[in-house]
Amino acid sequence: MEPQGVIGGFYRLSEWIMRLAYVNLLWIAFTLLGGMIFGIMPATIASFAITRKWVMDKEEDFPVFKTFWECYRKDFMNANLLGLFFFMAGGILYLYYANLDILPNHLSNIFQIIFYSAVLIVGFVTVFIFPVFVHYNVSLKQYFINSFVIALSFPHYAILMLFIISVSIIVFQFAPILALFFGVSINVFLLMKISFKAFTKIAVKQNRKEECNDKSEQISV
Repeated sequence: MEPQGVIGGFYRLSEWIMRLAYVNLLWIAFTLLGGMIFGIMPATIASFAITRKWVMDKEEDFPVFKTFWECYRKDFMNANLLGLFFFMAGGILYLYYANLDILPNHLSNIFQIIFYSAVLIVGFVTVFIFPVFVHYNVSLKQYFINSFVIALSFPHYAILMLFIISVSIIVFQFAPILALFFGVSINVFLLMKISFKAFTKIAVKQNRKEECNDKSEQISV
């Protein structure tokens, strides 16, 4: 029987601390397993898959290590394809920004607006792409489309997620030891939790639409 009251609160808090620390250590271990470059994306996807289960059902008991390894292995190729896209996108944006200075002033201002708009779009897609990847079963192309559409539908969620990442980077710079245990997992958990709210609202809206369609078909009959 789980303790209640204040003791129960401390118990649940310590349980979540252990969960997040464990996922973070798994992320580090499996990132190294893939030689850093090829391990970071599959390990991140696996971390989101684990936290998704916790967000959907806080009491669900499942083998974390086994589930992490299965997700890591199953999504290894697609996760690295995602990483390749972001690497290419980052490289293009960097080259674009590096060459802004050679443009005339009247053109530089216009292209700066284009640049920052592109950065914002990439940022919005980035924060949603991992939750979308582990929540939906669609093609690789559709993951990007879904992430973009959801980000535009819930821009306040995307901004909040980017803010959380920014704050965590600042905090962990002052407390690097905490980054070893929570640097990735706390961000993964919060991003998944926020994203799941968006997914739930989308599902509710789709269900209502289907119900309306069913009613209209019944009336036509």
